[in-house]
Amino acid sequence: MIPLFLVAFFGMMIFLGVPMVACIVFSALLLPLCFGGASPVHFLDIVDWFVNGASANNTGITIVLFMLAGEFMARGKLTEKIFNTFSYFLGRKKGFLPIISIATCMFYGAISGSGPATTAAVGGMCYPLLVSLGYDRMFSAAILVAAGCLGMVIPPSVPLTGAAAISGSVLGYDVDLIALYKIAAVGGVLAGVILIIYAYIHCVRHGNGDQAKINAMVDALQARSFGSILKESIWAIITPVIILGGIFTGITDTAQAAAISLVYGILVSVFVYKTVKPGEIVDITIKCLSNGVPLFIMLAAASIFSGAMTGIEIPAKLADAMVSSGVSGSALICMILLFMLILGTFMDSGGAMQIVVPLVAPLVVAMGMDLYTCLTAIVIAQAIGLTTPPFGLSMFVMCGVAECSVADISKKLILPIILLILVAFFVGLFPGAFAWAVPA
Repeated sequence: MIPLFLVAFFGMMIFLGVPMVACIVFSALLLPLCFGGASPVHFLDIVDWFVNGASANNTGITIVLFMLAGEFMARGKLTEKIFNTFSYFLGRKKGFLPIISIATCMFYGAISGSGPATTAAVGGMCYPLLVSLGYDRMFSAAILVAAGCLGMVIPPSVPLTGAAAISGSVLGYDVDLIALYKIAAVGGVLAGVILIIYAYIHCVRHGNGDQAKINAMVDALQARSFGSILKESIWAIITPVIILGGIFTGITDTAQAAAISLVYGILVSVFVYKTVKPGEIVDITIKCLSNGVPLFIMLAAASIFSGAMTGIEIPAKLADAMVSSGVSGSALICMILLFMLILGTFMDSGGAMQIVVPLVAPLVVAMGMDLYTCLTAIVIAQAIGLTTPPFGLSMFVMCGVAECSVADISKKLILPIILLILVAFFVGLFPGAFAWAVPA
């Protein structure tokens, strides 16, 4: 009775358009209010979950530090420096300017850790350039949206960090974030390579833009010495190496790497590229921190949701039902990812993850499946939600840049979305390919 009440009330509030945080908090509060002593959830439990979710781990701080570092790097125009370096060598090759745009998205995504931020930063620079060089408008917009969402997959990934925190709160132990980062790095690069192959085939079949204009642009770059190009771009190119190298080698943990990336971003933006004035540092920090406050609230709300689910034993009962029904691990992964993809078409992907992860994490562990590849596949599916009509945030960002409608860009997004879905299913269904990254 209690689980049915919670699911029904929660679903009704979502259907009515109530904000996700309010849905979670009100649903949890109604359990002790309506069922009193019969409810396994009490008001003090809800307070404890909220406080622990907001302050008991450094996940929120890590995410905000990476967000703040990404903001300084965006102001520092690191995107432009990376793009120029690739174009200097490869700009004349057939299809290589769209490919360079995808590669730039991957590099910037590894810096910012955000899909919409990557789409805005790289798309705002690359889309006008691609169109001016004769590439199809909607093709250019679509590849930037699809590649931009990889910022949510390639570490330091904000949603992956959040998924680890939510899973840890449900399971009662810390999820190894470095292992998740390693798997996500491979999955994100694989998705990027597949998009690059798609872009190359498209340019071979449908033309390579205006070659005369492309040659003129590359000539202008090559008129400068490579030394000057490298001098400008080296600070941007080594940024992912500094961030991920410290994490993967064990020199720093994720929070320390986030702090280092923030200091590095400020130093490069202020003293190397000089695109941020010293007096702007405080304003940028305050603005970004104000955007980070809702994130802490969402993490706290996710802790309430996972606690309530555990309190009324929904994950345990769901796991028992799945095990007794004889559903295979592969079939379960397919169902989870399909559900996530469908949910992402009409719900904010962050909200979708808060619903799915607390239910999925205990179920995956109970069935003896690999939690790390499953979480990575869910985050890839979440990233796909950013590209999918009608809600996809990255898609809306690019619609503003390209001055087009959702219907226009959706037609060109179909094939890239299918390719990204295949990557998500590969990661989820073939955990053995990532056994080297999973802790013993």
